Amino acid sequence: MSGRLTVRQVSNILQVEESTMRFWEKEFEEYLNLDVQKGQRKRYTQQQLEILAKIKELLHSEQYTIKGAKRRLDLDNTIADPLGIEHNFKTTVVYMFSSIMKELQKTQEESRKLSQQVELLRREKNKIAAQLVEEQSKGILDFLKQRIGTRNLAEE
Repeated sequence: MSGRLTVRQVSNILQVEESTMRFWEKEFEEYLNLDVQKGQRKRYTQQQLEILAKIKELLHSEQYTIKGAKRRLDLDNTIADPLGIEHNFKTTVVYMFSSIMKELQKTQEESRKLSQQVELLRREKNKIAAQLVEEQSKGILDFLKQRIGTRNLAEE
């Protein structure tokens, strides 16, 4: 990701609403260092994406408050080593892929359940169709018996 990303792109990557992104921009501006010239759109660097991913992890997964997340970011910045950014990128990629895999697993499970429901509905439909044919056949037989019986009586 050499280019800079838009708010929409980052919100899609992190799977959060754009409004959430804008809220985080304001709350965590000292960590993001967004440098936006007047009249230009915000664009995010790789490093800013990493910070936003960490913010999401702290707030959503680890249930930190905004204040607690800021303290944690301060602590992480204090003890970060020169390879920290690369490490954070790997962590974010793994986090994103694990989120995608969880979504795929949920979708597969839902698909299995829907398939089972469709099969049950198909069996029920076939059963009802067979009953309907049976009822129609009975009706025709009763009608014919009645007509034949009426003819036989009339002939006598």
